[in-house]
Amino acid sequence: MDKLTISQTKVGNPAVLKLTGEIDAKTAPDLKLQMELIIGNGSTNIVLDMANLSYISSAGIGVLNATLKFLKEKSGEIVLSGLSKEVKDTMDLMYFTKKIKIFPTVEAALSSF
Repeated sequence: MDKLTISQTKVGNPAVLKLTGEIDAKTAPDLKLQMELIIGNGSTNIVLDMANLSYISSAGIGVLNATLKFLKEKSGEIVLSGLSKEVKDTMDLMYFTKKIKIFPTVEAALSSF
């Protein structure tokens, strides 16, 4: 499996994280740590740019779900952009797409805040 590369392309609130590669049981803790750092720096709204994400496992969705729940308690939110068919299909199977907003582009996601 590919590794996961996480780059913060917009600092502040909302913050934007660009995810490249795959999120699985091995890389999900890296995503969790990065999002905890961003939240610790004051961001309560996060856009995850998934245009270059080729795979997500249940472990990755678990990290997103836990972070989304935490942020909603603080009147914040995670939104997703640029999902591939494969990533969206996995999220659909786990009913995660019913809990989270999905946008075609980062720009559209940013305008939702």
